[in-house]
Amino acid sequence: MTPERSLLAAWYGGLLAGLLPILLLGFLYSAIADRIVFVGWSLVFAAAWVLVLRHGLGAGWVGVRLAGLLLVLLGTGFAVFAALEAKHWEILDLGFRAVLPGLYHPWATAPRTSGALAGLLGLSGVAAILVSLVATNRREAQ
Repeated sequence: MTPERSLLAAWYGGLLAGLLPILLLGFLYSAIADRIVFVGWSLVFAAAWVLVLRHGLGAGWVGVRLAGLLLVLLGTGFAVFAALEAKHWEILDLGFRAVLPGLYHPWATAPRTSGALAGLLGLSGVAAILVSLVATNRREAQ
């Protein structure tokens, strides 16, 4: 694969892997809770995703470093999502039970679920960035 095709694959793959779930989650939870704040979260978060992805690819951060940066961004986004869930939990839980009763589970609308996911993603991202920096320092030392 040529470098241009590899860069295009990373760009479109990053857009598909990041934007689609972010926008679907925000729009779905907005419809379930009848609160536009979830759509706003998804649009702001999606814009941040595109900016970080574009900057990372432009800086040549293909691989572990870019993945780590995007994981930290995901962790931050889900921390904000957990705060939104905590604020609108009751209507979100009632809406989820009414709209999707077959898929309902209490953890689906619990802020602690998003908070735990945020922590896990953020820590994974920091670990990936540290691994990338150590690998870069080892290459430079040789």
